[in-house]
Amino acid sequence: MVTTVTLNAAIDRTYQVKNLTVGRMHWPEQLRTVAGGKGINVARIVRTLGHEVIASGLAGGTAADFIRRELERDGILADFVRVEEESRLCISIVDRRERTTTRLDERGPLVLPSELEALKRKLADLLSRTRLLILSGSIPRGVPYNIYATLIELAREEQVPTVLDTRDQPLEEGVRARPMMLKPNLQELQDLHGDELSVPDGVLQAARELVQPGINVVFVTLGPQGAIVATEKDGDWLAKPPDIDVVSPVGSGDAAVGGFASAVMDGMDMRRSIARAIGAAAANAATFGACACSREEILRLAALTTVTPLS
Repeated sequence: MVTTVTLNAAIDRTYQVKNLTVGRMHWPEQLRTVAGGKGINVARIVRTLGHEVIASGLAGGTAADFIRRELERDGILADFVRVEEESRLCISIVDRRERTTTRLDERGPLVLPSELEALKRKLADLLSRTRLLILSGSIPRGVPYNIYATLIELAREEQVPTVLDTRDQPLEEGVRARPMMLKPNLQELQDLHGDELSVPDGVLQAARELVQPGINVVFVTLGPQGAIVATEKDGDWLAKPPDIDVVSPVGSGDAAVGGFASAVMDGMDMRRSIARAIGAAAANAATFGACACSREEILRLAALTTVTPLS
């Protein structure tokens, strides 16, 4: 069983328009409204690839009811702690003509200390059924920056490996707790490193510096350039995705995490795990709506992904 934690769950609404112009009225050509947040996106990919997954975290208000219904419809067990304030709404506007995506993300609810303690208790219970724990996304108001470090330590006590995908100070704190895998994108790695990084040499060096006992994999996503992956025991890798017709990149990093997690559950080697992750990211970018791609398209694009060792 894979468990994902989304501390800042959302309703994700994606619109597709032609030639988005500020100050004008637009009538969307397509609209998609789903349960959202990075961990929820990951859970959707893991389930699409055939594995049981529990989506946990914090959710509140009528949004929490919508999130639970949507996840259960997709065959994902929703086991969230209910918070008093309403969860956020995140809007993506995809302009197919200009190939751009505009995002409007609300900050999220104010979380009470008692609600956060309830989440820790819930996670302690879920860990007994969990083979891989995935911690993803931003943190809402009232949640301390070291929350992911705390959850990683909880998982370590139960010998459950963790994947961390976040940014800024929660990422800095989380690195100190040594999750099994880190999944920064290029900007997040640069912010953590404190400097701009060249591709591939600078990125690889910075990723290698993060690999240490406990942190086995640093998987750096590079958008359309693919990914650079540094590992403790399985070498370093450069992954190049196949050419696709990009619809929207929103959620592609989450898709990569979900693809990699499913490969881990299937016992794949590092090369094939990376290929599946990039195949999932590419399939997502070619699909309208975050992590709405099909299993068949993920596997097709994974087979077309080039993964080469870096000496």
